[in-house]
Amino acid sequence: MFVKTSVFRLDKQAFKNKSFIFAGGKYKPVNYLFPKMQNKLFQFLLSILFSIVLFSCNKDDVIEQTAQKPEISLDSESGVYTVKAGKDLLLTPIVINDQNASYEWIMDDKVVGNEKSYRFNASAEGEYYLTFKVKTVSGEASIDIRVDVAKLTPPLISFAIPESGINVKANTEYIFQPDVQHAEEASYRWYIDGKSAGNDIRYTFNQSETKQYNLSLAVENQDGTDSVSIKVNVLQSLPIRIFFDKPSLFTQSNDRYVFEDKPIYLTPIIENMENPTFRWFVDGKEDNETSGTFRFRPPHSGTYEVTVKVNSSNNATVTKISRNILCTGNISGEATVRVICGGNEDSKLRPFTTGKKSFDRIYEYVPAPGQFINDTNLAGFPGFVSTLEQANDYAEKRLEENKFVSLGGFGGYIIVGFDHSIQVKNNSEGYDFSIGGNAYDKSSEPGIVWVMQDVNGNHLPDDTWYELKGSEYGKPETNQNYAVTYYRPRKAGMNAAWSDNAGNKGQVDYLENYHKQPTYYPTWVNPEQDSYTLRGTCLKARNKLVGNTWENNNYDWGYADNFGSNRLSDEKNPNADNINLYFRISDAVNPDKTPANLKYFDFIKVQTGVNAKSGWTGELSTEVCSFSDM
Repeated sequence: MFVKTSVFRLDKQAFKNKSFIFAGGKYKPVNYLFPKMQNKLFQFLLSILFSIVLFSCNKDDVIEQTAQKPEISLDSESGVYTVKAGKDLLLTPIVINDQNASYEWIMDDKVVGNEKSYRFNASAEGEYYLTFKVKTVSGEASIDIRVDVAKLTPPLISFAIPESGINVKANTEYIFQPDVQHAEEASYRWYIDGKSAGNDIRYTFNQSETKQYNLSLAVENQDGTDSVSIKVNVLQSLPIRIFFDKPSLFTQSNDRYVFEDKPIYLTPIIENMENPTFRWFVDGKEDNETSGTFRFRPPHSGTYEVTVKVNSSNNATVTKISRNILCTGNISGEATVRVICGGNEDSKLRPFTTGKKSFDRIYEYVPAPGQFINDTNLAGFPGFVSTLEQANDYAEKRLEENKFVSLGGFGGYIIVGFDHSIQVKNNSEGYDFSIGGNAYDKSSEPGIVWVMQDVNGNHLPDDTWYELKGSEYGKPETNQNYAVTYYRPRKAGMNAAWSDNAGNKGQVDYLENYHKQPTYYPTWVNPEQDSYTLRGTCLKARNKLVGNTWENNNYDWGYADNFGSNRLSDEKNPNADNINLYFRISDAVNPDKTPANLKYFDFIKVQTGVNAKSGWTGELSTEVCSFSDM
């Protein structure tokens, strides 16, 4: 109860001692009207009458009971709700004192609902803000609500095989097990030529009939379904493949060039052949060499046809087909390369004349998939890159500003050239050129360094690469003939799958919390194909988890983007700035590990030298920032 003071005010003490009655627009003592009535009974009865009059004053709005304003609360203490894109979220605040109330839901300054509950649904991920208002005759209340909309995470299936399909042998068991992102509480359904074949994550394939099969898989979780189909060609034997690899992915010609007084080393790539033996021929005449690498030193200038014939025998497959026909079990194939010999090393030297010590041109920027590839934010990509020219232009602008260019996972490379030949300095320091990187202590991502002379004089990097040996060169754990094939992801946001020539498979992880570009796969590399292969030297990884921190431990010397002794500085580089590492031409070696004894070179290639990833920080990827002639 309360008294409206605009009508009257009573003295507390007077109210205790006297009885009052309303008369003439004022409250007056009772004996004003009834001077002869002073007995206690009369006062008691009059007090009852006064109470009745007092409590009936509500008719005139003089004294009334207080009405309560509405109050709102949520079942979320933070006022934040989470829902998947395209899914319904029913918002029902708790409201008291809302008799005969009206309601409003407001979003983006627009009324979107007038009920006590609101069914929220948004197709795009992001943060959404709503205000809920309640109005009654006694007042109003409001509360703010935030809804975080996360994107749907249906399963994403990837196989480390080309989409064009694979070849397998008849009557041979193969286990298919996909890599699946968002596989929590997922179900699996396998089909062979449309017929149900299994419900496990793994499927065992073994067919005797030689034909093409359609193997398909559907994976479903609460957010959706993904499916893939694989063409599986069942053959009696797998086709062998023998070829001489080109110096780089974009090189057009596979001819080899050599100076008159130098040897050239030829090594074929062989697929699907076990325990091969070799025979080498020069212009049809057999040579004495029987190893997998031919050290060929032309006797004079000219053009030579060098052929390797490869054979593999398997006694277990010897079969007598009839009285007149015997299958020997021998498998053979061959490959030929043209070797052009002419000139001498001194004749192609381009002296230093312009005064420009840094690189002059980017010839090929071919990274492996990685978290910085196509990243417009941290890595500065200009957006969608569809050609090698656009990729080279991007890398060149970054290096001119001493900013990093990432080479992605294992094998990713960059080739640069100079407007002059870089020669052996023979100075007291013994170093001839430098490569900038962003390594710091326990954050090394080593890059293998290669150099090339412009033997044919066409100003293109299409001759022979020589590896610069580092501290790990020749160790048993270093693989000098490693190859990884990367497969184009089928959809945005997918891991990039890979397989190697040692029978392993894996993926470059898609790190959505840090790099949100649609794909980490270089879109300009083999755009007409669904995979590409990178070859080179692979070092044993030295990364490890220490507490909650991943450490990429250093190598002693000889690698780009490595905190090694060839940085010639005590600088710790805690901010991962551009820091130079220095290299010697005298460290160039031939494939047989003998010194190449180069007097100069014209091109440099740096290639990511490990195949590893460090948990949530992602793949190890060499970064380069500069190239300079000392």
